[in-house]
Amino acid sequence: MIRLAEPKDANEAMDLVMIVLKDMELDIFSKLPESKVKELLVKAYIEEPDYRYGFNNAIVKEIEGQVAGIAFGYPDHLEETIDDAFINLLLAHDLSEEYKLFDDEETFKDEWYLDTLVTSPNFRGKGVARELLDALPNLAKQHNRTKLGLNVDKINDNARRIYLNNGFEKVGQIDIANHDYDHLQKQVG
Repeated sequence: MIRLAEPKDANEAMDLVMIVLKDMELDIFSKLPESKVKELLVKAYIEEPDYRYGFNNAIVKEIEGQVAGIAFGYPDHLEETIDDAFINLLLAHDLSEEYKLFDDEETFKDEWYLDTLVTSPNFRGKGVARELLDALPNLAKQHNRTKLGLNVDKINDNARRIYLNNGFEKVGQIDIANHDYDHLQKQVG
């Protein structure tokens, strides 16, 4: 079942997000232990629901009571402020803004941006990503967007294939955290 994310999903959701963030080799992992990063993300997910990785910005694929996959995203116009809550959380924990996760702009104009989509290793190969992708056009339309956008790492051929097979097309390139990404979009309206 695809459903809106809830606060109770925090630990499972952030375990999945941590897979992606570690793959991105973000600087924060050289500054803080993984357990502290996850702790901050769980807190932000629950207490700051409109944060990039807050539960208001996510849908979940649930199988047998487990989070089998999750997708986070938001409309492009929120990019400028999407991480403010996390920065405030860092400051409240006596950590400087330098511990924020992202500095780079990721969205293109007039799109609903898929920030993160990840399937639990226990549920890979079962169509979880496809089901989450199929649910995204409704989110875009709710935010008056006719395009879905996302970034895929140039070296992640499996993810690229999934997106291209689901109607996405390359519309640009972008650098995020010193990695090269293709920006893909799909018309949904």
